Amino acid sequence: MTTPKKRSRRTKGKTTKARDWLLGPIPDDVFGSASDPVPQPGPQAPPLAIDERFEYLLSNPDLFEAVRQTLPARESGSVGRPPEYPPYIYFVFLCAISVFGSARSTARHLQRDLWWNPVREAVRKHLGPEEADSLKPTGPSLSQWNYFFKNHLKTHVSAVRDASRELWIRQALDMGMMAESRSRGSWVYPERDQVIHGDATVAKPPSKHTRHETVDKETGEIRRHRVDPDASNTTEGGGKPVYGNKFLSLAVRVARTPHSRVILALESVRTKSSKRDPEREDEGTAVVRLVRHLLSKAPGVRAFTYDTALRGVHRAPLIADGIVVFTRQHGGLKPHPLQRYEKRYKNGKCSHDLYATEGRVCERHFTVDGETYHAPLPVEELERRKQNKSRFYHRLTIPCSRGDHEFRIRVDETKEDREIDPSTKKPRFNRAEHLRQIPPATPAGRRLLGFRQDSESSHSRFDQAYPHERVPAYGANAGLLIYIGYAWVNNSITRALGKRPFGLAA
Repeated sequence: MTTPKKRSRRTKGKTTKARDWLLGPIPDDVFGSASDPVPQPGPQAPPLAIDERFEYLLSNPDLFEAVRQTLPARESGSVGRPPEYPPYIYFVFLCAISVFGSARSTARHLQRDLWWNPVREAVRKHLGPEEADSLKPTGPSLSQWNYFFKNHLKTHVSAVRDASRELWIRQALDMGMMAESRSRGSWVYPERDQVIHGDATVAKPPSKHTRHETVDKETGEIRRHRVDPDASNTTEGGGKPVYGNKFLSLAVRVARTPHSRVILALESVRTKSSKRDPEREDEGTAVVRLVRHLLSKAPGVRAFTYDTALRGVHRAPLIADGIVVFTRQHGGLKPHPLQRYEKRYKNGKCSHDLYATEGRVCERHFTVDGETYHAPLPVEELERRKQNKSRFYHRLTIPCSRGDHEFRIRVDETKEDREIDPSTKKPRFNRAEHLRQIPPATPAGRRLLGFRQDSESSHSRFDQAYPHERVPAYGANAGLLIYIGYAWVNNSITRALGKRPFGLAA
């Protein structure tokens, strides 16, 4: 008697429906060829010691400029007890949390001359000897930090975020990134420093508890816990459930240059319903707002790459602003009819049914077995025409037995697309969802997808900066301040190690 086979455990998750159509091979065209050499990885970034990171932070003059714009010093003669330390010391403390791992550790380090003396020397360099001599012989205590963080930094989080963003953009421009005067790069293969990459991450709060009180089932003991007021459960890519606050970051970097990433903008985005959390925007809305702001400051940007959280309704306004917006194709989209191309001859006519399939224009055929077959059409050029709003076209070649046809089709949202269909009460066609300027399943698309992965590295480094990969602050605004401090450390390292012009042509 044979042993019965053990049944395999079924994994829970979404089941993908089988396609009722076939997709032909991707042609070699302007987006690359399957025979193109694989890009070689860049040099590995050398590790940095803690004292180096702290030194680079203190050497950044923009750090003190951000404090001057957002946290003005207390006026002389004001009512109340004078503060023990000026605001810029607490801002240095905020940033140093990402160096030392926690506020408790930072307070302890700044009590020692080994770490406090460099702070005084930095103040002497940037603000003058009189200001440096007025500082106390040791840094602030943990209780002093907690008071200032709660009563001053958290109330000025918007001003700190906005001032930091403007200074970071200026830093990237000063280093030659996103420069409008540069002629290198194309719309299909932009240089890496012409591409903004972004992503959102869910950062874990200090406590994983979701309820203020729990009861031990065995002893009946009531245990009280501190709960993050803004954290909630959400789902990351791949269907992984996580608990925490969501933060959005946008950045730019230089190809094959270690320690060249500049974080350009940060934002706290909504994880709960709009009714429960009206203060924050949803992820897509925040992305569009921040990218459009960056474009107003850095017209040299050519492309933006993100994940599938960005849908057609979000891509359309950014494309109209004149850049390439790249995301992977969202799963579950069926081929959508575009139009029928017809050409008449003296002895008849030819017709070709064009569909939007897998982010590009395909011609529909039927096999001898009666199956639907979509043949991707080769694209000769990605054209951009600038008017009041930018327009992007694919210049296609339609193979035909009577002779190939050249055809142009819009790959951005048109006026007709936005018209409301009386039968569905929705826009007639979500073109930006079904057609991509650069199709994902091409060498050019995979190259831009690799650029987006740099955001994953940034978020991973942010998580690893703190014990147990938990942000040492409760609440979305407090967590955003911690992330701003981390970004200042990152950008200060870039400023110190990335000497202009980074090998970029001015």
